[in-house]
Amino acid sequence: MKLKKFTGLLLCAALALSMAACKFTTPAVVMTVEGEDIPAGLYLMYQYQAYSSAKSKLEDKSAKVLKSEIEGLKAEEWIHNETVASAKRYVWVEKAFAEAGLTIWANNEALLAANGIGRENYRRFYECEAKYEKLLAEYQDGESDKITDAEAKKYMDETYSRIQTLVLPTTDADSAALPDEKLEELNALAAQLADDLNAGGSMDELGPETLEKAFEICGREYAEDTASSYMSKSFLTAESTSYSEEFVQGVVAAEVGAAGVYDGYSVPMIYQKIANYEDNDDFTANYKTTILSEITSAAFSDKVEEETAAYAVTEDASAVKTYSPSKIRESV
Repeated sequence: MKLKKFTGLLLCAALALSMAACKFTTPAVVMTVEGEDIPAGLYLMYQYQAYSSAKSKLEDKSAKVLKSEIEGLKAEEWIHNETVASAKRYVWVEKAFAEAGLTIWANNEALLAANGIGRENYRRFYECEAKYEKLLAEYQDGESDKITDAEAKKYMDETYSRIQTLVLPTTDADSAALPDEKLEELNALAAQLADDLNAGGSMDELGPETLEKAFEICGREYAEDTASSYMSKSFLTAESTSYSEEFVQGVVAAEVGAAGVYDGYSVPMIYQKIANYEDNDDFTANYKTTILSEITSAAFSDKVEEETAAYAVTEDASAVKTYSPSKIRESV
């Protein structure tokens, strides 16, 4: 299970190249937030972060970001809105960090220097994220114990859907593609397994039997440990992209035990929705810490967004135009 993580650190190298290729001389300050100046360098880092976020949301990865729409808005408008939100978040973090009397670890400057980060705005950018993480940790320390196991399980079951899958082979012992009649046998085998699972069967019991029959159809040798290479378990969320959106929505809406054959691959894949955890011990040992972290992280993010929503922003229209998203370098 992967939690959402802040992507700013990962963008450093690409941003450094982009910034090096662009020479902006004026204006030096793009906007003020609650009276705090947002210098061009910091603004551009947040803008590039927003651009990268916009790019990740495109279904067509070959599409031009700035000619696309993001969440119903023109990309340039969406990027600008996200940039302003990040600037407001920066000011909030600075104020909250100072009020909490927190400090950054001593070797932070050396670490930044070791990564080739020398500009003042890079320092401010990294320090802001470090401060945010410390504020988040402090918040989580006080909030995690307030969440009951029942609430954590409810969140997990509403957010995640777990499936167990079996992929059938479609090549013979020499790795050659099977003829159509053999593929039809495999598809029939997959459909039968899905029916048996929907009738109350379990993938753990019926999957290996089906796989062994598939290997016979393929003329391949089956061993006791073969199933481990063809069966797997994974978690899906509403935002999962490994499968089609229609498939994910169907799984999320389905009851535990529901099964079917996924038609989005070139090979038969049978799936069954299974419980997210086996019992209380399994939940506590393997998922509780992660789920509590995710719940409190989301709550903290909402808190920051709510508090920054009222921040006054005074933009330098000329500066905003000078640093328009349309001038972002998409390649170097």
